[in-house]
Amino acid sequence: MAKVRETDSSGWYAKKCESLDEMRTEGIRFWQRQGGAAIRQAAWELVVENWKAQEGDSNELRFQRSPKAVREA
Repeated sequence: MAKVRETDSSGWYAKKCESLDEMRTEGIRFWQRQGGAAIRQAAWELVVENWKAQEGDSNELRFQRSPKAVREA
């Protein structure tokens, strides 16, 4: 059976998995417990980190603010 070990108060935990299937299942359970907002936040952090790794300017990822008025279609 897998062992769960709690670490410091940073929110991280470690689990020893016996197989890749168990690791995948634990990953799914972890993200299901986190909820939608945490999933979207983590996904955005990955986008930003990848952009920085490719030496992109993180300001380019922001919404464009042009002086034009936005009209509804």
